[in-house]
Order: sequence, then C-alpha cells, then structure tokens
Amino acid sequence: MRRTIARRRAAIEDALRTHLPEAGAFDRSPEELLELGRPRTRGQVFLAMADGLGDERPLEELVPIAASLELVSLQVRLHRSAAEYGRRTGHKPTDDVLLGDLLESKAFALTARFDAEPALVERCLETLAEATRAVQEGEASLASEPQSSVLETDAVRRIGSLTGCAVELAALLADVEPRRELARHGNTLGYCARSRRPGNGVSTDRRHCPTDRSRWLEPIVECCPPDSKAAVRTQLSAVLEASIDREPADPIA
Repeated sequence: MRRTIARRRAAIEDALRTHLPEAGAFDRSPEELLELGRPRTRGQVFLAMADGLGDERPLEELVPIAASLELVSLQVRLHRSAAEYGRRTGHKPTDDVLLGDLLESKAFALTARFDAEPALVERCLETLAEATRAVQEGEASLASEPQSSVLETDAVRRIGSLTGCAVELAALLADVEPRRELARHGNTLGYCARSRRPGNGVSTDRRHCPTDRSRWLEPIVECCPPDSKAAVRTQLSAVLEASIDREPADPIA
C-alpha cells in the first residue's frame, strides 16, 4: 500500500503542477503552494475510496478529481491565512484572496473536464460546489466563535466537508448509496485529520477526535456495500497511516 499511496501522491502533484499559476504571477511560487498543500489527504481519500468501492477507472482518469479537491483545499488554506493576516495587521492581503479564487476556478474547470457522461460530471460539480461553500462557512464560524462554542455546532461538519466530498464523489462514481451518509462521516474524518496536525490553528478535542483511528473509519466502512467493507477499511487505514501526521515530500522508495 505504501507504494500505491506514493504513486497516487506523485500523480496528484504532477496534475497540480500543471494547473498552478506560473512563477511570478503571484507572491507565492508553485513550489511554495505545493508545500503548503501537503499532505494530500483529500485527494488520497478520494482515490482510496474509489479503489475500495471497486471503481474500475484507471488512476489517470481519476486523478483530475483528486487534484480538484487539492486545489480547493489550497484555496481554503490561502483564504484562511489571508483572514488571519488581516486580523493581525489590519491590512487586506489581496494577492492570497485572488490566488485562492483562481485555484478554486481551476478546480471546477478541471472537474468539468472529467471523462464521464455529462450527467455524472454535473453531479460531481454540484457535490464539489456544495462542499466548497460548506467549508468556507465552517472556516468563518471557526474564526468568529470561541473554540469551545464552535465544537458544539455544525462547524465541525463543515470544516471537514472537503474530505466528506472526497468520500461522496467516490461513492457517486461507483454508484454506491447512501452517499449523503458517507459524506457526513467523511466530514468528521476530515475535521479530525486536520485537528491532529500541529500548527494549523485547531486544537484537538478528544470528544471529536479519538486517538483510536478506527473510530473515524468504521462509520464510513459500515455504510459501504458488504463486499467493499474490507477493501475500504484497508485503503483508508493506509492513507491515514501515511498522511495524517504529514507525509514526506519525497516519494516513498
């Protein structure tokens, strides 16, 4: 699985390099953006779920969706850092806001070119749009409310909505139900994954983020078809082991 995850990560990063703005277009270089975006949890979760659910599309056909999730993730990080900078300094960091907006538009353009029937592509776009809106609402709640208050609201669900979107998109492509329930459990996984990494401004709350990672995964696994449960569990467990505490930048040998 480590080789599989490394191969997926390399494919995602290759796709991102193709779609990031050229050096000099903004204050941040493509390499700085690539570093800012690691680990590739959302894209990896999508590819792991698609594999576990038995989607037979080759990796190169699925990577654009994984890269779209990572472009939106980068946009969220840029907007978050811009808002934090503005609160600290009173200045308006226009470049990061504009760059985030550009990355978001690239994510939707990339998803729109997904090689599938138009109706399926449209549903993928709708799912991504809903998740993008939700995560921005969650970020706004997290910034404006005390930490203890936020953890008692649906901001937790919204903060993790890009990971929930990754789970839902894989289920959509594999024609698996219940997609909304899978997305809801994926949201919780996404929030916990973010909370466990130091230095991102979110403290770990053990009520929502237990040390036992199986408690994040089993609700997702239980929503999957019986013949997919073991594969989904194996795939997602491997992604968490490789990515949750920050994956290395260099490919795994």
